[in-house]
Amino acid sequence: MSSKATVHEPLRPSRRAMVRGAAWTVPVVAVAATAPAYAASACPTTTLAWSALGNGNVFASTTVGAVTVTLTVSGVTNAANNRTISTTATGAQTSNLRFYSGSANGSSQTATFAFTRTSTGLPVDIKNLSFSFLDVDSGGSGWSDNVVVNTGGFGYTIVSPANVVGDGLAPATAFRAANANTSGNSPGTSTTGNVNVSWAGIVNSVSFTYFQSLAATGSPFIGISNMSFQPVIC
Repeated sequence: MSSKATVHEPLRPSRRAMVRGAAWTVPVVAVAATAPAYAASACPTTTLAWSALGNGNVFASTTVGAVTVTLTVSGVTNAANNRTISTTATGAQTSNLRFYSGSANGSSQTATFAFTRTSTGLPVDIKNLSFSFLDVDSGGSGWSDNVVVNTGGFGYTIVSPANVVGDGLAPATAFRAANANTSGNSPGTSTTGNVNVSWAGIVNSVSFTYFQSLAATGSPFIGISNMSFQPVIC
């Protein structure tokens, strides 16, 4: 017995069905046409370069592109030279913003960077924010830098796991020196005390806390590198 495959011929729609389908298609096209322009292409990356703001200046706020970046600090913030711009190599970066610590055991300060639309003063969403914590190290009984990132959703890369440990999520697991004295391995011209952090998702502010885990002497500090980010709406 021979067999024959059954082939189903496609049904041809009636003229009425075609007209009805066309009528339903029009609103879809109209809705697509109203999609916001920014959805089609990403805004350009913006960089906040500290050195452009002047060596030795205390940073409060600046405008980059159409975005204003404002810094507020709380806690022990009265150490000399706190939140000053430096062009001296720190974590191998000659454009950095420095945060100086108080001397008491547990002395801490929290820094918050807020991003607002310059034209309105309202919060603006940004994405792909990235910068580095610079020169996170320890000096025996002299100091021990610790950094906790308070804004979730970040990724990080420790440049030298032999010198810096932690995940930055809590005081007990802060980004910190890997042993009691790493300063000899982390001179200003070296990246060994650096931690790169980034937020791929949307934020309009980020915060971190810098603290000492012992009674410090001298003038301990960390730096942060230039910031780069993309506004969500150009």
